[in-house]
Amino acid sequence: MEISDLIPTRCAICQTDGNAKELYPANFEISLITPQIFSARRLPDRFHYRLVKCNTCGLVRSDPIASQDTLTQLYNKSVFTYSDQVQSIKKTYGNYLKKLTGFGVKKNSLLEIGCGNGFFLEEAQSQGYQVTWGIEPSEDAILEARADLRANIVCDMMRPGVFESNKFDVICLFQVFDHISDPGGLLDECFNILKPSGLVLCLNHNIESWSANLFKESSPIIDIEHTFLYSPRTLSLLFQKHGFTTRRIAPVHNIYDLSYLAHLFPLPIPIKKSTINFLNNTSFGKIQISVPLGNLYIVAQKPDM
Repeated sequence: MEISDLIPTRCAICQTDGNAKELYPANFEISLITPQIFSARRLPDRFHYRLVKCNTCGLVRSDPIASQDTLTQLYNKSVFTYSDQVQSIKKTYGNYLKKLTGFGVKKNSLLEIGCGNGFFLEEAQSQGYQVTWGIEPSEDAILEARADLRANIVCDMMRPGVFESNKFDVICLFQVFDHISDPGGLLDECFNILKPSGLVLCLNHNIESWSANLFKESSPIIDIEHTFLYSPRTLSLLFQKHGFTTRRIAPVHNIYDLSYLAHLFPLPIPIKKSTINFLNNTSFGKIQISVPLGNLYIVAQKPDM
C-alpha cells in the first residue's frame, strides 16, 4: 500500500469534507500498517493518522485513512492479545450491561459487535440473556472462543445482510465504535436489526476526558486504529441523527489490573516494558482498581414503532 492509497474522510455528523482544524499531523510510515498494529490492546506505539476536528460540530476524526477493504483485511488477520485481561474487562462490561435493567430491557436476544473470543457473551448469558450472538472480524480471536459460543459468532465485519431485521433486543459495542470508518452506516444497520424499543449499549473513548486533555497526543487513544473519537455531545448527536433516543450518557469506571494501567501510561518504551515485566512477575500487577480513566458509555434506544 502507498500513501496515495489513503482515502479522505468526512464528518460523520455534518457530512462535510474538509471544514476542520488539524489537531495532530500523521506520524507513521505506510509500511507500519500491519495486522499486528491493528490487534486489540497491544502495547501502544503512538502511531496515528492525521487528526482533525470538525469546525461545525467538534467531532474528531482521522483524515485520510486506509480504505475499508484494507481495514477489513487487517482486522481479519489481527491476533487476540489480551487473554490475561479478560476477567477484569468482563467485570467492567458486565457492570454496564446490568444498567440496562433500568431501561426496561428484554433479555431474549443480544448481539455483541466486535466480540473477540466471546468472553462478554458468557457474561451476558450469566445475566439471563437467552440467545447471544457475536460478530468478529479476527479469525484468531474466534478460534479462542469456547466451542458452544463459537457456533453463534460470525466471522465478518458488521454490514447489511448478516442478520435479519428486528432480531435483537440488545446490541453491545465495547471499544469498537472508535474503529468504525462509517459509523452512520453501522448505526443504520443496528437500527434495522434491533427490535422496536431495543437498546444499544456502546462504550468507547472520550476525547474530552481528563486523561485525553492531560496527555494530548501522547494519550493512548490517539492511535492509528481509531477513525473517530467522540465526546459525550458528539456521540449523542450521531446516535440521534440515525434515529435513536439517547437514554443515558456518562463516564465509565473501568476495572484495571495495575499491570494494564502501566501498559496504558505514556512512558518511554524501555521504562514501560521493564515496569510491565516487574508487575507481571509480582502480585502487585494483579491488584485491581476501578478508575474513570477516560471512557464514556451511551445507552440509546430504538423507538417503539
